[in-house]
Amino acid sequence: MTADQLHPIPLWVDAYVTQIHGADTPPPAALTLKLNHTRQVAANAREIAQQLDWPAHAVRLGEALGWLHDVGRFAQFAEFGHYHDATSFNHGWRGTEIVADAGLLASLSAISQACLLDGIRHHNAKTLPAEIAASSLPYLKLIRDADKLDIFRVVIEGLERDGFQELAAMWPHIDLHGPINPRLLQDIRAHQQADLLHVRSLADFLVLQASWMHTLNYAPTAHLAQERGVLDTLAAYLPGDPAADNFMNEMRDVLAQQARRTLSTAGIAHAG
Repeated sequence: MTADQLHPIPLWVDAYVTQIHGADTPPPAALTLKLNHTRQVAANAREIAQQLDWPAHAVRLGEALGWLHDVGRFAQFAEFGHYHDATSFNHGWRGTEIVADAGLLASLSAISQACLLDGIRHHNAKTLPAEIAASSLPYLKLIRDADKLDIFRVVIEGLERDGFQELAAMWPHIDLHGPINPRLLQDIRAHQQADLLHVRSLADFLVLQASWMHTLNYAPTAHLAQERGVLDTLAAYLPGDPAADNFMNEMRDVLAQQARRTLSTAGIAHAG
């Protein structure tokens, strides 16, 4: 991707959000929050790719994916007034349709188009799909890392502002003051990921966030999570009990291991 091909993408995203809410009124806070998340994810993707020493065209393609990954969220909010996939639609799949139909990627090579569309479609998948093309896989890993980094930021800012009260609006069944569900910890230790059905409290949600250390794909992402004090901040809002302390220490060890991974440029040379 060239600089000229990247330039119109953030402009299109801004215009699309304006189209969603109308030009005559300020966007709702929920849309502003999601648009800011989009900007931050694009910046995260660029930073991670640069730290991986990817060539400039690949860095730009990764940044473009950051701008486009959550396009489906804007349509989701316009149609349903929330960001809950289970009661609306898969925002990754809808975003893929929106970007493909917009003709925004017409000037890109077929491989680059596939990298972006695959990344949008699967950025929110529970696990990396086995059938993903080799050329798309590095970008999918990148967007999943960049997205998680900014979700950490959003959660931490919410915790520091008011104990993340808005979580109750996002997940109506959540008990903000409940304990950690032991079944959730068992699930993570057994499978390195959690079943969302076991997330019942704010404490559970923070445990879920911490468990994402298992799923980081690139060493620079782990370094950035360490620099930003993600685990220490999450731990400060967990119940002060041995189960929570032991789990967070386990996640600190996982994050340290992730940070020691070898940097790689594998698979990105031919996605221009």
